Amino acid sequence: MLSGEIKSEKVVFKKVFSPEFWFVVPEYQRSYVWQTDNISELMDDLEYACENKHNNDYFLGSLVLKDLENNDYPEYEVLDGQQRLTTFFIMMAVFRDAICDQDYKYTIQETIYQKENKLKKIPARMRITYKIRDNVETFIKDVLIASKGTDNKELLNEYLKSSNVSLSNMANAVIILKDLVANLLDEDKLKLLEFIFNRAIFIYVSTDNTEDAFRMFSILNNRGIPLTTADILKSENIGELKTEKEIKKYAELWEEIEGKQGERFDRFLQFIRTILIKDKARSNLLDEFHEKIYAVIPPKLKKGADTFNLVNKYNDIYEQVIDLQDDTLENRFKNLVIIMKIGMRSDDWIPPLLYFYKRFGIVKINEFLSKLEYKYTGDWVCGITPTLRLDAMNEILKKIEKADSASEVVADSALYKINIDNFRANLNGDIFKKQYAKFLLLKVEYLLSDNAVMVSNYHNISVEHVLPQNPKDGSQWKKDFNEQNREFWTHKISNLVLLSKKKNSALGNLDFIDKKEKYLNKRIDIFKANKVFMDRQNVWLPDTLDARQKRIVNLLISNT
Repeated sequence: MLSGEIKSEKVVFKKVFSPEFWFVVPEYQRSYVWQTDNISELMDDLEYACENKHNNDYFLGSLVLKDLENNDYPEYEVLDGQQRLTTFFIMMAVFRDAICDQDYKYTIQETIYQKENKLKKIPARMRITYKIRDNVETFIKDVLIASKGTDNKELLNEYLKSSNVSLSNMANAVIILKDLVANLLDEDKLKLLEFIFNRAIFIYVSTDNTEDAFRMFSILNNRGIPLTTADILKSENIGELKTEKEIKKYAELWEEIEGKQGERFDRFLQFIRTILIKDKARSNLLDEFHEKIYAVIPPKLKKGADTFNLVNKYNDIYEQVIDLQDDTLENRFKNLVIIMKIGMRSDDWIPPLLYFYKRFGIVKINEFLSKLEYKYTGDWVCGITPTLRLDAMNEILKKIEKADSASEVVADSALYKINIDNFRANLNGDIFKKQYAKFLLLKVEYLLSDNAVMVSNYHNISVEHVLPQNPKDGSQWKKDFNEQNREFWTHKISNLVLLSKKKNSALGNLDFIDKKEKYLNKRIDIFKANKVFMDRQNVWLPDTLDARQKRIVNLLISNT
């Protein structure tokens, strides 16, 4: 590569994990932070793609690399993509130990580690080298490189308890991946491996110029900020501390919080920024802290211990009310948080909830969340712009700050007012392709639930038509619905149900009785409220949909 040249290429997995690429994760990169949900979702997506798109390429993500211009072998510094690269690094070791085919084992081992060959003067080398990550190299040698290393439960449990964020998360990744791979049949393990090696692709961009590399990262990263934003805040606040004891204490505290928050850490810091400023962000996170939090007179927050303690306080609150660790919270509250986390495209509702809990604890928190969600959902469905929706959330934050009690916040009806007529009209429209369709169906499930805690780990909820979009000629659907009725009802909320898996194309055009049978015998995991309703129906007719539409719309408008 010529100096300053930028190279971009689509490259298949087996090439990325071959002698053509050796990776270095530099000191300034954050720890490995992928959690159980990240890993489970990746595996689920891979399995689905393997099953349904085996003849098509599957996009794994982008890599931003700096070419280190090593004359002995192609070595690249990873600016963006280390979380996914590390996960596949771990995944390969898990597959190696889970399969019996020796040829596959040997090939997989080559993706992880190059064995030394003295005669050919080939040195031993790991696919990925992590600079200044205490004991990570030992973990890789003992668990990932060593044959059957991923089967060492005792060692993995020790690493799982480590205070080092990378080590504990890597150990967790091994454990999660082992469970997921173990659920596959032997033939499916090999089939999935073949798909990953030959059909899964990365897009990589590389240059040998550091400035160009970081500029590319900033362009490709949708936050527009290098991953070191949180690290810069940490460093600046560490610099305000006076003693080594304090430095050690707060550095470890920050790492612990970062480990818990994972890839959402920057977003979590954005929540704190929003709570403190109560206004829309006008610049990047770092500038917002510098200019609107630290530099104002008096400062909204002091650098040093005060910042660390506030971040820690809100991390605790986040765990209590968003991760639902507060045992005193009622199931009704927990279920609403669960569906908001699953179904809402925006998390702008989180700062008001965190701040309310900080000020008032669980007093009136059920009523507050119910009104908060209703306001946000109502504005969303009514087509209110994201900026105005955010303004509404900031007004609620301001009210929380000024209020003397939780009751005062809950009782301010003007804060939660929506356009009911517009809301009703949009609920009665065609909602299938609307961004809020999935959430509204989850909301119906919530409103009709029996207060048992809803399952929160669905990764592939899909929206299914009961009356199909294109029923076959001669089907019962064509007899029960004329063209005008089909056009009117197909995309209405009353004709939609939620499945806890990706859509099954073979199910779509079945007549109602056959479709109902598959829903109810658990071959298809339909959500409970939908299942109960369908169990009571022997036919699916325009009158059925009309009655169901009225009930669902009134339920969503009444919010009870």
